[in-house]
Amino acid sequence: MTDGWIERRSPGFWIGAILGLMGLIAGLSVIDAIGKTTSILLMASTGVLLYPLMKAGERCEDRSGTSSPAVRRYNRGMLAASLAYIAGLGIAVWLTRAAGLEGPILWAIAALPILPIFAMIWVMARYIMDEQDEYLRHLAIMSNMGGLALLMGLASLWGFFEEFELVPHAPGWLSVPVWALGMGLTRWWIARSNRAEQAGGA
Repeated sequence: MTDGWIERRSPGFWIGAILGLMGLIAGLSVIDAIGKTTSILLMASTGVLLYPLMKAGERCEDRSGTSSPAVRRYNRGMLAASLAYIAGLGIAVWLTRAAGLEGPILWAIAALPILPIFAMIWVMARYIMDEQDEYLRHLAIMSNMGGLALLMGLASLWGFFEEFELVPHAPGWLSVPVWALGMGLTRWWIARSNRAEQAGGA
């Protein structure tokens, strides 16, 4: 019964759940109901929802005809890299706070989450090289451009606001979730536009 309920959820449901939980955790952190370390670890724990999000996305891709073996390899590679990023971030924060690390070890631990980011870049590059369907390759490139646009625009805007002390400092690790959100929104918008065009043509 639980599996059936999960399978009926759309990608939007899981994206909303992830963002909602992150917003709740951020709110609790702002009012000092939870500490910084706890908030980061709780943020990282929302990564467990990435798996049902991936499965929901694949079901939509199957229905819309935008799936391929390369897409499935890409989805699984990005899921693995994302979970590794979340785990690396959580481990780095926990070790730094709990063990009181210093010196070169602290530098190495702090840099731990960067390795999965390189893996994400490799997975994306490999997908673009492997994908034989021109439309799907175009969709991936445009989605990445959308993620980059959101990241650059939001980071620049927030930086200007920070310069005038209008907003608090935003941690750099938020760049990856923002970029991923931009990718997802761009892919959704393109797919929605294509469906609207097809419906209009019919």
